[in-house]
Amino acid sequence: MNYKTDLMKHVLEINNADAFLMVSDTNRYWLSEFESSFGFVLATKNVVYLILDKRYYQKALDTNENKAITIQCFTSMNMLINLIKKLNIKKLMVEKEYFTFNDYLFFKDSVDSFVNFPSDMLRIQKTEKEIEYTQKACDIVCNAMNWIQQQELIGKTEIEVGNMMTTKMLELGATKNSFDPIVASGMNGAYPHHKPTQKIITNDEFVTIDSGCIYKGYCSDLTRTFPLGTPNERLIRAYDTVYQSNYQGILQAKYKMLGQDVDKICRDIISDTEFKDYFVHSTGHGVGINVHELPNTSPTYDKPLEENSICTIEPGIYIPNLGGIRIEDMILVKKDNTICMTDLAKKWVVKK
Repeated sequence: MNYKTDLMKHVLEINNADAFLMVSDTNRYWLSEFESSFGFVLATKNVVYLILDKRYYQKALDTNENKAITIQCFTSMNMLINLIKKLNIKKLMVEKEYFTFNDYLFFKDSVDSFVNFPSDMLRIQKTEKEIEYTQKACDIVCNAMNWIQQQELIGKTEIEVGNMMTTKMLELGATKNSFDPIVASGMNGAYPHHKPTQKIITNDEFVTIDSGCIYKGYCSDLTRTFPLGTPNERLIRAYDTVYQSNYQGILQAKYKMLGQDVDKICRDIISDTEFKDYFVHSTGHGVGINVHELPNTSPTYDKPLEENSICTIEPGIYIPNLGGIRIEDMILVKKDNTICMTDLAKKWVVKK
């Protein structure tokens, strides 16, 4: 926790701000490590105020071990105004992603100015505890993915298979899904974010399963595409292309490499094939408390990958009226190497 409070102090100092007001569940959990559906954080350079209503207040008091956090019971929005005035806060930093216009209208008369800060940047570098929780979430989804590929899926609907994945992850210790599972079979694989339907899975087609879970507040995200029987030959070639793109992205992604350069590695492999027009999304995104956060591995992300950042490598090919392929892994960037956090999940390999 010292890393996080020190980071808050540093951010306030370099922006010459007096305090950081957090209104989001995401950042409130990140900083306090206490999960709640309502509340606020007001962080100064010396102390962090965690403000919770009576549903959470007593439990937070009983479980808080961080002396840098002062817990207060929320009574009304005016108590926030009174606290801001008491602390003589003039320049208030707020979350760019979450601070609404209504929030601005409420607080604008209580401070002199605001600093609109992209708070996702605070969460780019993970602590050892965050990495541990994320790795556990990865292990759960990997084991569930290996299990699902051993089941008899022919004759089941996409919805049934998605429910099977969810149930298995819960059995393995997940809190819940990190997002609704994607199960796309046959021609539905051409839709990158297909929602599972009552379509029956049949023989001689590819099935794409994109799933993840949450463990102690931290997410995983994994995709595997695998064949049932003998699919279309063009899709087999597409699979091999995506496999090579995914492999090289994991192999070559390194500390301080720009996110857009990681994307280029994967994209160039696909662009040199007959499938150059069918990679329609970015190579990947960061994963943490949210399943989509910074850093990105996208054509427009011109910032370097930092130590202990976590992101996905998920190239794909999507051919209308035929089907699609996606292979997704999560990587942990270290100064001396890059670790694939999801290598436990088996991948189908084209026999040549």
